[in-house]
Amino acid sequence: MSATVSEIISMMEELAPSSLAEEWDNVGLQVGHRDHRVTRIHIALDPTPEVVAKACTEGAEMLITHHPLIFSPLKTLDLASPLGDIIARSVSSSLAIYSAHTNLDSAPGGLNDTFSRMIGMNPEGPLVPSADSETVKLVFFVPEEYRHKVMKALFSGGAGSIGKYSCCSFSSAGRGTYMPSAGAEPFEGSTGKMSCVEEVRVEAVVKRSKLDHVLEVVREVHPYETMEYNIYPLLRTADADESGAGLGRVGAFDSPVTLGELAERVKKAFGLPAVRVVGDPDMAVRRGAVCTGSGGSLMKAFYRSGADVYVSGELKYHDAQTALEKGKGLVDAGHFGTEYFACGLLARALNEKIRQRGLNVEVVESRCEQDPFAFV
Repeated sequence: MSATVSEIISMMEELAPSSLAEEWDNVGLQVGHRDHRVTRIHIALDPTPEVVAKACTEGAEMLITHHPLIFSPLKTLDLASPLGDIIARSVSSSLAIYSAHTNLDSAPGGLNDTFSRMIGMNPEGPLVPSADSETVKLVFFVPEEYRHKVMKALFSGGAGSIGKYSCCSFSSAGRGTYMPSAGAEPFEGSTGKMSCVEEVRVEAVVKRSKLDHVLEVVREVHPYETMEYNIYPLLRTADADESGAGLGRVGAFDSPVTLGELAERVKKAFGLPAVRVVGDPDMAVRRGAVCTGSGGSLMKAFYRSGADVYVSGELKYHDAQTALEKGKGLVDAGHFGTEYFACGLLARALNEKIRQRGLNVEVVESRCEQDPFAFV
C-alpha cells in the first residue's frame, strides 16, 4: 500500500519536528500536494536541478532534502530562472519537495548526534538548546472557586510537564488587592474603591514555544476582566534539558586522542580527502564540540562549553585566530563534508518508519551530488 505526501510528512515530523527549526529557516513542504500518493522517495542534500531531474526521471513522487528549496519569500516566479525551472518541473511531474534542515540538525538522533558518534564522541547535550526546549515559569492568580476550571485549561494547553510527569503545578492561598478605574468591569468590587480578595497563586512550567497558546486557553476560562500573570525565565542546567534538542553537540570522547588523530578520524569517517586543522596536532583532546554544516555562529557556545576541540564546517580566519589564542583546536571538514551523510541517515530512518506501518514505499538516496569545492 502506498502512502500520501501528508503521511510521509507525519513520519518526518516524528524524526525531526518542524518546531525545532530556527526562526530564519524554511522547513517542511516546499512544493507539492499533500494528498498525492507516494510509492518512491528520493533523498538528497540539496534540491539542485540535477537532483530534481533524476527524481522525476526515475519516477519518484517525493524528494526529501536537507537544505530547503525556498529560503526567502518569492516576490516573483520566473520560470526561466533555475529556481523557477525546478518548481515548474516538479509541479508538471507531480514531484513533492520537502525539506528538513535545522530541525534535523537539532533533533535528538539527528545530524549532530549521529555525527558525534561517528567520530567517537558521546553527545551529552546541545551547544545551543532549542527554543522549543526552553521553559519558563508561568504564575497567575485566580479565585479559589475557579481554580480547578482554570488549571484544567492550563494543563490541556500543554503546561506543567516535567520529565515523565504531567499536570505539575504549585498553588498557595493569599490575598490580592485592586481598585477598578472608570470603565472597568471587575469580577467583584466597585469603581474607585479598594478591594481585597482571597485568591490562589498558581504556578507551572511551560515550554516557551507553547506559552502563547497556554495564555490564550487560560484567559478564555479565567473570570477576571484582566488576568494578572507573571512569566519568569528559568536557568537551564545540563540535567534539565530532557529533550536533548538544539544546535551542535558537546561531549566526551571514548578515550583521549590527539588533535591530529581526531582529524584523521574525521577524514576516514566521512570519506574526505582533507580537512583543515587549527592547533597543535599533538594536543590532547578529551572533550569535543561539533556542529554540522556551517558552525561559525556557535563559536562562543563552543568556548563556553569547555570543550578542547570544535569540529564543524565553514569556519573563518578570525575564528581560527581566536581559537589559537584560547589554546583550543578546530577541525573544519567543510559544509558538504559534515552533512552529506544526512542522506543515508534519513533514508534508513524513514525506511524503518515505513516498514513499521506496513507501507509499500521505496526510499533511495539520490547519489548524484558532490562537494562544489575541489582540492587541487
